[in-house]
Amino acid sequence: MAETFEIRELYLSLERDSWRDQHPFSEDVATASKLLNHPFATDGDREAGLSLWLQKRQPCLFGRIAARDFMHYTFITDADLLGCDQHIGSVIRAGVLAWKRRSLRPEVTFSTPAHGFMLVLLSDRLALARPDKQLSRLAERVRALWGCPSTTGSHGTVYFETLYLENPADRSVVKFTFSVDFFAAQGDGRWWHDHRVPAGIAFTANSVGHMRRYREWYEKRNGQVEWVLKTAMGTIDLATQTAYGKATWLKDLSNGRPVVDRIACPFADPSTVKEGLRNKDWTRYGGHLHTDHSIRSEFFDERPDKSPQVMRKEYLQDFAYLYDVAALDHVRFVAGQNVSREEVVSEIGDPESFSDIVGPRVRSGGPMHPEVRALLEACRAWELSESERADLE
Repeated sequence: MAETFEIRELYLSLERDSWRDQHPFSEDVATASKLLNHPFATDGDREAGLSLWLQKRQPCLFGRIAARDFMHYTFITDADLLGCDQHIGSVIRAGVLAWKRRSLRPEVTFSTPAHGFMLVLLSDRLALARPDKQLSRLAERVRALWGCPSTTGSHGTVYFETLYLENPADRSVVKFTFSVDFFAAQGDGRWWHDHRVPAGIAFTANSVGHMRRYREWYEKRNGQVEWVLKTAMGTIDLATQTAYGKATWLKDLSNGRPVVDRIACPFADPSTVKEGLRNKDWTRYGGHLHTDHSIRSEFFDERPDKSPQVMRKEYLQDFAYLYDVAALDHVRFVAGQNVSREEVVSEIGDPESFSDIVGPRVRSGGPMHPEVRALLEACRAWELSESERADLE
């Protein structure tokens, strides 16, 4: 099969974001970007720096928990982007396979799980590119090389990934399905600020269900259904209040009633709910973007504020699938679907034949460039303290 260079051609055709020239990156994004795109940074340095940034500088509470120990990172650099599409595709597929293998049987004697996967394209050229159709086409081509399946529903097309987890009690396996999301440096300072990422663009795939079941089965934690809902609501509550409003928001109860009136309050003891979440709807939340969408057309607009087309529609988005066993997506997304071992083997291979398990990167211990060392030390300001982690968990 002949090599193709569609991504390289799109990459080299990107134009500079003139708005960014007048509105520099936030200090945290600028610092993290210098580290991630430093010519002498290793992938270990990059993983450490990005993990630190995620722990404090993005609103998703599940992502903050996963960032340090439970996220699998795959990096595509400037040099990769100048290569052929087939090479880029092989890097993505290798990263996805490694992620799924390490998360199948996360016993301390076998592997460290990753509830989430992050594919990061690192390049100053990407980070400074105008959010236009060319950048959108490049992102679409990368996602196509990943090969995520998709479905189209009433609110648009959603791209999916899956992750397996073995139940240590009986060795049965469940599969979780979840959406693939998109982030870009261009979001920093724009209305979709919560979908920013330093140093380029990124795709994420995070399984709340895998995290929940791991905590129940392997860490022997109780009360995880309520914890998942509280954490999801807390994430939406943390949406950034930009100069152009929030991208997503919690909805107030109407006379004590949620949008989906048939669903009673799911909290066994409402007094345990944090103050900011009290009197908020536990069935639906609002947004000018849909959190299940991936590469959103709304993002590829140089203007920093919400367009009239964005403003005229509020998405009503679902919390109920997280805890309502009658919800269509509860089993697929949260509880997990029972699958045969043959299905697992056909996708990721037989665990008995694995030749290696790729876990979190550990730096080799060799000499570190002084600038990289200084940047990494600056990033440590974003590390969650033990008390902050305990509060999240």
